[in-house]
Amino acid sequence: MRRRENFGKGALPRMEEAEQYGAGGEEMAYRTLRASFSFVVRNPLIPHGKKFLEKDFLVVENGLPFVIEIKNWKGEISMAGENFRQVKADGTVKEHKNPAGTTGQFVREFKQYYGFDGDVVGVVAFLDPECKLDLPEREEGIFLLPFAKIVSFIRATAKRLSGEFVLEEARVLRCTRLYSGDREFCKGLLVDRYLRCKARGRKTISLDTTKLKYITVKKRPFFMGYQLLVTFSNGDAGIFRAKNQTLVVGCLDGSFCRFSLGKLRYLVF
Repeated sequence: MRRRENFGKGALPRMEEAEQYGAGGEEMAYRTLRASFSFVVRNPLIPHGKKFLEKDFLVVENGLPFVIEIKNWKGEISMAGENFRQVKADGTVKEHKNPAGTTGQFVREFKQYYGFDGDVVGVVAFLDPECKLDLPEREEGIFLLPFAKIVSFIRATAKRLSGEFVLEEARVLRCTRLYSGDREFCKGLLVDRYLRCKARGRKTISLDTTKLKYITVKKRPFFMGYQLLVTFSNGDAGIFRAKNQTLVVGCLDGSFCRFSLGKLRYLVF
């Protein structure tokens, strides 16, 4: 197996666009990780029965995998038995399911799926810089820390432990985010390797998601149809004109979903 260099590098939509479509927090975290590490996978998936488990990020540094869950909770966070308690500035109290438990489950399934016996570090990181944490350093073997410390934590831990994990790119499962042109929230979609679309002359084009960074959909005058602006991870870009204005996404369960290009703004991998 060969490690792909600059796995998480490449162009992304402008930050203000990401914020407009409701992805500001996770997008900011992604940009921070990608600027600091060469191997970053967003929304990695692991098969779990007939479904899938998903986490926010997978970072591999010095051969050591880090599974990261991001929480953008505000206020004071503490333990409440097996749950987490959040007390907001206005006094509102909420209890949340312990994210360390689901992160630990993902780590176990991750090791089994990839047949890896080495260390996998699970992290729950709290994004809000004003969030006050009254938590142990670790819960159920998962590290709990402010996101502001995530880069230094990964570097120090990878230097101390190191590892031998190499991810075969063909086995990466990810959750693609589709940002619509008329809604603020994106829809998660399970995607394996290829996206299919119809070009002029009804020719089918398969776009390899391991080489894509994002696809922008640009509406042109009616006689020109819609354009797919495809940006690849090596910086190259290509334009496809879709006659039937439909993108076909191949799902992990073998099915296909169709989306009108007129409803999409861009897709993030």
